[in-house]
Amino acid sequence: MSQKKALIVDDSTVTRLMIRKIISEKYPNWEILEAESADKAKSILPEHPDIDLFSLDQNMPGTLSGLDLVGILKSNYPNTKIMLITANIQDAIKNKAKDLAIVFIEKPVTAEKIIPELENL
Repeated sequence: MSQKKALIVDDSTVTRLMIRKIISEKYPNWEILEAESADKAKSILPEHPDIDLFSLDQNMPGTLSGLDLVGILKSNYPNTKIMLITANIQDAIKNKAKDLAIVFIEKPVTAEKIIPELENL
């Protein structure tokens, strides 16, 4: 099995560390990248054309939200799994995630919520 690569995009350092820990404990050989905003994630994408998983927060500082970034990701990474991991549980956000065919996960972050989504990769 080839090494997988994940990009965790969240303005919370604690959340990024938690998601990194969950992934690393299950898949220690994965390369894990981090960005503290969707804008930062967008800027590093050209350097990483081979990402297998995106974990996005919805509300972050900068000009782009997590859902704003999804359109860019879908066009450049059409077969990559995208998880929206957010505390923003409004129906509008859930419905938009569903319409975009991405996984919606409600915070707080737990292995029980994330691991099943990783097993399909």
